[in-house]
Amino acid sequence: MSGPDHVQRFVRRRTIRLALAVLLIALSAWAFLPYVVYRIASSAFVNAELVRVTAPIAGRLTRNLPNKGDFIDKPVTVTLIRALAEDKRHLLRLESQHILAKERADLARKQLAEIDAADVVLAKRAQTYREGMIARLGHERDESEAEKTGCLAEARQRRDVGSRMEELVKTGTATPIRTSEAFASLEATQTRCQMASARLERLQTELTAAQDGVFLRDGANDAPYSQQQRDRLLLRRQELETRILEESLQYSQAAEELEEERRRLDRVSRFELSLPARHVVWSVAASPGSTVSEGQILLDFAACEHRFIAVELPEREFEMTKAGAPALVRLIGSDEWKQGQIRQVRGSAARADDRLLAAQVRRPEPNSITVEIALPKDDAPADRNNFCNIGRLGEVRFQRSSFAFLDAWGQALEQFGSYLKRKFVADQVASK
Repeated sequence: MSGPDHVQRFVRRRTIRLALAVLLIALSAWAFLPYVVYRIASSAFVNAELVRVTAPIAGRLTRNLPNKGDFIDKPVTVTLIRALAEDKRHLLRLESQHILAKERADLARKQLAEIDAADVVLAKRAQTYREGMIARLGHERDESEAEKTGCLAEARQRRDVGSRMEELVKTGTATPIRTSEAFASLEATQTRCQMASARLERLQTELTAAQDGVFLRDGANDAPYSQQQRDRLLLRRQELETRILEESLQYSQAAEELEEERRRLDRVSRFELSLPARHVVWSVAASPGSTVSEGQILLDFAACEHRFIAVELPEREFEMTKAGAPALVRLIGSDEWKQGQIRQVRGSAARADDRLLAAQVRRPEPNSITVEIALPKDDAPADRNNFCNIGRLGEVRFQRSSFAFLDAWGQALEQFGSYLKRKFVADQVASK
């Protein structure tokens, strides 16, 4: 029997025909089941919000601009703009204040050093004057003591003479006049002795005061000229010390302000941008090395971690579509279904979306609603090379509550179909 006869007999078997019929029915049910279990929307596309970067200053772009389509895995800080002309007027004013404060403080320190040198000279002069005055008063005191001693001796002699004259008068040898003269001389001598004693006390008082630094001599103040000059220099020294303190404080403040102004100029003279992680460069609106003005658009970044699916549904589905409900998403060209989550629903009469989005959003058709579904995070490296699939079309399935029990059967059939497809492809590869 030939080969075609065997095939014909095999096909005409009842079991084979029943199996083929069951297989066709199962395939039909598998193909039709999703439309029964889910509400299917095929006009869906991936979208994401953009982060726009504008030039905060006018200047020239550097060569560090990222390229369109670059995926930023980790935060990186790059310098994008350098200013063409810097306003350094405030910096120059601070530098002049800083130098002037330093020169004033140095001049005050120099004057203070000169005052210290003059004070040393005046202190030596005051010490010499004090020592000389003490020595002079000591000599005058010695002279007064000697004069007092002589005066007392003369007074004793005058007293003896007066006593003898009284005896001679009693005996009739001398006249009373001579006795009166002797006693008058005695009183004059005693008076001179009292004057010498008072002068000695005065000199002792002046000597004691001079030893304490106070001079009581007539025609002089309580301190000599050199000491008075030292007192004036003391006041001047205090003024200079206060001025040095003020100038030093102003010098320190000027140094801090100068350093802060230099840092500020360094900041405003260039624009550094920290590239956001997990973003893709969506567009580059300027060329490297070109001149840009303040407010000009430079870059647009699309957030790959915050992608969403925008899909339109009939208005009658509004009540059945709730925020936070799950939804199955499959990108066209892929066999993988991912579970997303509805994040917002907008009616057809709502105002147009004014967000800055990567993909263009059409205005909803009449009697339709716009549903946004957040996609799960996808760490696949392939997304880095295709703008994170932004703008790619997809298919969305919303679970029907009345057929939720069929969800498990549908997933099982899908897995079985995927298994048959992989096996068929493997057999074809093996046969080749």
